Amino acid sequence: MPWVISFISSWIVFFLLIDFKKIKPYIWGGIFSLILASYVDWGGLKLELYEFDNLIIPWFGCSAFYKFGPIFTMGILFCQYVPQKKWMQALNIVVFSLIFLTLEYLIIQTGVAYYIHWHSLASLTIDLLAFASLTWLTITFLRNKDRSF
Repeated sequence: MPWVISFISSWIVFFLLIDFKKIKPYIWGGIFSLILASYVDWGGLKLELYEFDNLIIPWFGCSAFYKFGPIFTMGILFCQYVPQKKWMQALNIVVFSLIFLTLEYLIIQTGVAYYIHWHSLASLTIDLLAFASLTWLTITFLRNKDRSF
């Protein structure tokens, strides 16, 4: 049930915050987030770093509700709201990383995921790298009219 709750919650936040007039290029941010998170979680599961339970609909070893909920929607929102100033971009990366770390903590606390050979600081590092990559993708491709997809 936590997977479904995170799915519904993230779509509610998405519909409240998205600018539908500018959504088209930022969908790629959601797709990139989905691919990156699927790859990372698949690898983490294969290396027995962590485990997921009660998946309902599995997607590369994790719940499809999680991937197509928080990962996809927040990837789009993150890209849409990447600030122009570098220091604000750094702050944005840190804030979103902490939000995802909090979401992971809540999922761990519900018992549908647990660490085997993993730590929350490793998750924070992965989150920081993922959001830095999304920032680069947004600036380099999604907002650059000469290089867009």
